Amino acid sequence: MAKLYSAERYESLLSIDPGHRLVPGSKRRVKNDSTVYETFWLEEHNEQNERIARYRTWNNRSLVPPYAQQTGWERYSNSGQLLDREVRYSQRDNMDYIH
Repeated sequence: MAKLYSAERYESLLSIDPGHRLVPGSKRRVKNDSTVYETFWLEEHNEQNERIARYRTWNNRSLVPPYAQQTGWERYSNSGQLLDREVRYSQRDNMDYIH
């Protein structure tokens, strides 16, 4: 799980400015009967080591058919205002399945 939640991986995925860095924050994983919810927080720091933004990333995976998945991230200002958001949903290639 360490590679999945590496700051270096997210610097590339989130197109962090050169000279800025991501500092890992809290991680949370919750599982209920049918879904696993994972959330990971990161802080973006500039060259002066000042926090300029926070990111929330998540991955929700269904444990029952049709095994759907939702992945996304949100960027927040220091004041907590949502600045950007991306969400992706898994989708089957076709509808030829029983469950």
